[in-house]
Amino acid sequence: DPNSKSTNPPLRPYLCNLAVSPTLRSLGVGRALCRIVEAIAYKKWGYRQVYLHVDPANDAAVGLYEKEGYVDVGRRWNVIWADGAEN
Repeated sequence: DPNSKSTNPPLRPYLCNLAVSPTLRSLGVGRALCRIVEAIAYKKWGYRQVYLHVDPANDAAVGLYEKEGYVDVGRRWNVIWADGAEN
């Protein structure tokens, strides 16, 4: 509602915790999961964009998202990563 006084940001589809078993990596599973999420977001909810967060030190994940057309829109909050990864 454009007349709403809410200060909350609008709801958006958010891809969270995409994980692929090490034995299934490099087989296109992550790519397929991304595309399924995108299809649901668009076909069911009408959204053309999906948001996510990724550990910047996870080169494989960053590479996957870049190949799939995701772009860095900046950091939304300070994330605390497991095992001392960067945030």
